[in-house]
Parts: sequence; structure tokens; C-alpha cells
Amino acid sequence: MKVEPVVEIKGLSKTFEMNGEILPVLDNVELSVEKGSFVSLIGPSGCGKSTLFRTIAGLEKDYLGTVIVNDRNIRDHSPHLAYMLQKDLLLPWRTVWKNIVLPLELAGTLKNTDTRNLENLVSEFGLSGFENAYPNELSGGMRQRAALLRTWLMDGDIILLDEPFGALDALTRYSMQDWLTEVWENHRKTVLFITHDIEEAIYLSDRVLIMSKRPGSVIDDVVIDFERPRKRDMLYSEAFLGYKKRLMTLLQNSL
Repeated sequence: MKVEPVVEIKGLSKTFEMNGEILPVLDNVELSVEKGSFVSLIGPSGCGKSTLFRTIAGLEKDYLGTVIVNDRNIRDHSPHLAYMLQKDLLLPWRTVWKNIVLPLELAGTLKNTDTRNLENLVSEFGLSGFENAYPNELSGGMRQRAALLRTWLMDGDIILLDEPFGALDALTRYSMQDWLTEVWENHRKTVLFITHDIEEAIYLSDRVLIMSKRPGSVIDDVVIDFERPRKRDMLYSEAFLGYKKRLMTLLQNSL
């Protein structure tokens, strides 16, 4: 049975004005994302990946084309989704718990939220025992877990993650990838994920979209045909190396 897309973009083009000149950033972007899927975007630096996310999130208003989120045109309806940048943006004067529940406070729903469910999520996200800690007392990985849980509690079942592991060391990053796949398996929210790491994109994703250099457009859509849950030993398989070679070639051709 065909699954309907929850994000659908047709003919999206976007320009900025810099120093009196028009700078094309996105050019005729076409893509669709099915409900409950994990889709990564890779492409050269400056190709417009973050601008694409900002547009999907409704933060960029001046563009050509159509962006549909949950069957609604975002020109007419603000999209219901969560958006997390590379920096965790935790508020330093609030504890981990207070940072996590901030979206619920802002929405006015905290007092009606099941505390036991929140505590279960804190445990699932590996933050038990750190609820009363402040951000400066946490490791980079723990800060990202807290920021991701805060994002998870935002309105909507679509999550945009813009290089959330980009600033982490390699071992912490591997650990966070394994953890994220487990959390995603449990909840099956729709995730759009920006990364510059080809192995990360293959390991996490159902599909990998490749963007061209600026002005960015989607030049290929690679389905990643590995069983879930994902296992680390797949990184050493011929199939994984084949995907890596294919994506590297596509990226090189996009320059």
C-alpha cells in the first residue's frame, strides 16, 4: 500500500539579496517524504540544505514553488513540526528538566502532561539522574540528548535535524547514531536529517537525497535497502561500501 507523503515540495526556488546582487540558493527543488521515514540530505557546503529546512519550517517566506506539510500549503498554514539546529541552544540558567519541558510550557500543556510519560522519555533518552543538572555540567553527547528530547516534545510528528552530531567527537557520534536509530525505531516519527557524513547518512536512513552545488537542487534519491534495526557490522559489508561509493560519486559529480 502506498504511503502518502507528509512533506511534498514542488518547484522550490529561493534567492537572497547580498550587496545589491541576487544570489540564487535553491533551484527547482523537488522532493517528497513519506510518513514515518528517515530521510537524509547530503550535498556540498553552501548548497542550500539549511535554507531548505528553514523554508520547510516556515521561517523563509519569500520563495517560488509549493511546500506542502501534512496536506497543507505552508503559505496558508504554519507547519506543525520540530526543528533542531546543530547547536543544542539549551538555556544555561535552566536545568535539564526545565530545558526539556520548555515546549510544553510555551504551549500551555505542561500541567496536563503525564509526568510518568515524561520520566519514561527522560530514561529512554539516557538522561535519568541528570534532570537537575545544568547544561554546563553535561558532556556534548548529553547536551545533544537533552536538546533532542526537547525537540521530540515539540508540536508535530515531523522533525528537522540540521547536523545534530556535527560538533561531536567520533566515538560520541557513533554512540549517538546508535541511540538515535533505537529511539526512532520506538517512535517512528518522520525525520529529515542534514549531514556531511556519508556513512552516517547510509547508516541512519531509509533514503538519501543528494543536492547539487548552489543553487541547490535534488539530483538523486538513493534508497538504502538495509533491514532494521540497523547493526554496526553492516558498515563492513559489500552493500554498504557500494552505497558509499555511489554517494561519493554523486557528490563529486555535483560539484
